[in-house]
Amino acid sequence: MNRTNSRNSNHKKHTPERSCTVCRVKSDKNTLIRIVKSPDGKPVIDVAKKLQGRGVYICPDTDCIAKARKSGILAKALGTEIKQDFWDELSKVSANTAVNKDLKLKSILGLAKKSGTLIIGTDNIERDKRSLLVMTASDCSDNVRNFAQSKEYISLNLNTEELSKVIGSRGGVQIVALPLTPSSSGFSKSAKLLMSLYSVKGDTLFE
Repeated sequence: MNRTNSRNSNHKKHTPERSCTVCRVKSDKNTLIRIVKSPDGKPVIDVAKKLQGRGVYICPDTDCIAKARKSGILAKALGTEIKQDFWDELSKVSANTAVNKDLKLKSILGLAKKSGTLIIGTDNIERDKRSLLVMTASDCSDNVRNFAQSKEYISLNLNTEELSKVIGSRGGVQIVALPLTPSSSGFSKSAKLLMSLYSVKGDTLFE
């Protein structure tokens, strides 16, 4: 038996994580848009994520792009001026990319589960005394949906089987939650991002 091949076959390739320059939420780098400063000082969208040079990452959603433009944070991070034609190109790439709010959601939930921050099941959510963002599977039971509606909640575009798979559970997960109160884990920012992506009102919870 070739032990080297055995080890390689059991080894799962690790995908590095990066933080969005604007919202600072950490995600799989493949779910973000990479921008580099070219040798001539211009910002370039690195679609393949292989260009050499100083690079930064940004979420592929209109909110982060608008904030980057208004605040100047992207230009500051790259150390270069950013003109209108680049913003037009960035908006097109964001609109056309396969990365959407559902992929962003999956990345956040997966990372939260790995860190132990994700709360799973109505009993655990009920016992948690913090402010929470509750998320239900699209095919959850009426009892679970009624429970969620008493809280800040999102009805996900994921059924029970898909939600279970995203968080690495064997199945049957109908409801999960993330804390809204700031913590060292940083996932309150992720919850706020999800609320923004899914148009859930609740920003007062972060004041």
